[in-house]
Amino acid sequence: MGGDDAIDEERVTLCCALCCANCGFYGTEDCCGCSGKGGLCCLNCEFCCKPGAPCLPCCCCGPKIECDGCSCLNVQAHCCCCVATAALPCNDEVPLAVTILGCTIFPKCGCCVPMKEIMDR
Repeated sequence: MGGDDAIDEERVTLCCALCCANCGFYGTEDCCGCSGKGGLCCLNCEFCCKPGAPCLPCCCCGPKIECDGCSCLNVQAHCCCCVATAALPCNDEVPLAVTILGCTIFPKCGCCVPMKEIMDR
């Protein structure tokens, strides 16, 4: 997944995470709507139903081929203020983390930690 998706991962606050999968809160002014992106190797498919978002090739869906060399499996979905992401192996957008009920214990300890604080960028 590239940085051109509908979610700014740095603005997500982690609620729960286990290794390369996480759920978070996206409390921004542009959180209305739903969007998602899933990929297997270089084949990706995305959907976006957000106000003001550019049209994708097939109405709100679009296939895409990206060989960015990151992960074998990528998934990202957002609906209103809820975000779920996963990658295998972890990548820049889905860092390795362990968070239980909003309390992050790895790679940094804290409560309601923003994802930008644990991302390697």
